[in-house]
Amino acid sequence: MLILALLAAAQTAPAPSEVKSFGDWAVACDNLRFCEAASLMADENLDNVPQIAITREGGPAGALAIEISPDAEYRGSWRIEVDGKTVLTGNLTAASLVLTGAQAAQLADAMLKGQAMVLRGGGKVLSQASLKGLSATLRYFDAGQGRAGTTTALVAKGPKPASAVSPVPPAPRVTFVRPTGKPAAFSSALRSAMGKQSDCDSVYEGGEGEKPKVETWALGGGKTLALIPCGSGAYNFSSLPFVIEKGKAVVARFDQVPGWTEAEGIATLVNADFDPAKAELGSYTKGRGIGDCGASETYVWDGAMFRLVEARAMGECRGSMNWLRTWKAEAVPAR
Repeated sequence: MLILALLAAAQTAPAPSEVKSFGDWAVACDNLRFCEAASLMADENLDNVPQIAITREGGPAGALAIEISPDAEYRGSWRIEVDGKTVLTGNLTAASLVLTGAQAAQLADAMLKGQAMVLRGGGKVLSQASLKGLSATLRYFDAGQGRAGTTTALVAKGPKPASAVSPVPPAPRVTFVRPTGKPAAFSSALRSAMGKQSDCDSVYEGGEGEKPKVETWALGGGKTLALIPCGSGAYNFSSLPFVIEKGKAVVARFDQVPGWTEAEGIATLVNADFDPAKAELGSYTKGRGIGDCGASETYVWDGAMFRLVEARAMGECRGSMNWLRTWKAEAVPAR
């Protein structure tokens, strides 16, 4: 029976995809066949970082969108150039330029044939990006969405009709418990026991003052989430989660632990926070201070464990603030 239970758990565990990089672009396709790409710095010039996102929904009619975020606040007329030739023009009335439908398809086709793209407005460059690696990136879209060889493909075009494209699979459904009540108080002995079991108290041995405060939140059903501080750096603060019930604490369970967790270790959360209004526990790990790489996970509590509902990542520390979605589930409140 134990073996069957373990097999069942393995089959239902989330499996986030990986972020790939091709030239000056990063790309990911998640479990719902949603694909997303982000432009990356072609060099180390942080004064002019491209912020261009290309997304496409899965399925035969999957919508394509291209969003270009100017380097500075701008409103007014614009034009997009690829290798110096004007492709599209218009008027910007929002913080970013979002192209969909025929315009997105036209720009994508032009970008695939070029080396560099520039968004201009008011006589200056608003955003620019290298197109090196974009063909491989959008071909990855085609493969990840099962549209290679069809008329809907961006790169790997073929004669097959749109009906041959793989459908979007149903999103995994995760039932969560809404937080109720107040977080439970706990004794100094229980605090010490959690610190010893997690080995987090050893991080603060020899330091001055008291150990950092343990944050707690009510989970409902008489259970309390407690985050044990476990060290910090310049921009990352680690903590390990326990669930307290009836004066006892157990290590919190996760169906998919955050990426910084050591093998066979207690789940390690970074820059963690719990939002009772949304019933969400988040972990956000920066690869470097400006936040242009790292990984994030969002969980909900199902009454027994934390279940992953969204994962994002960016493996390349090259200027993109757009971390790509690698997993998505539908969170449904328990009745």
